[in-house]
Order: sequence, then C-alpha cells, then structure tokens
Amino acid sequence: MRNGVKSGRLQYEETITEGFERIPEAFLGLFKGENFGKQLIKVADQSVK
Repeated sequence: MRNGVKSGRLQYEETITEGFERIPEAFLGLFKGENFGKQLIKVADQSVK
C-alpha cells in the first residue's frame, strides 16, 4: 500500500481537529458523518530536542 500512496494511485483523506478540549466534539462528529477518512486529534505540536 505504501507504494500505491507514494505513486499517487491510492489516496486517502484525514480530518484533523486541533486541541485537547475539542476531543468530545470530534468524537461526536464521527457519529454525524462530519469527518472524511481518518479522524485525528492534534493535542500539541511536536517538540524537537
């Protein structure tokens, strides 16, 4: 599948909701069909150490 995504033959969509406090909203949106593809929650930016 990785090769299909890299070549562009396979495409996917993600819905990204930002903020820990918005988790309930995103979860309930799953049942209402408000997301496309995978539902993700971004709770923090990745820190580089």
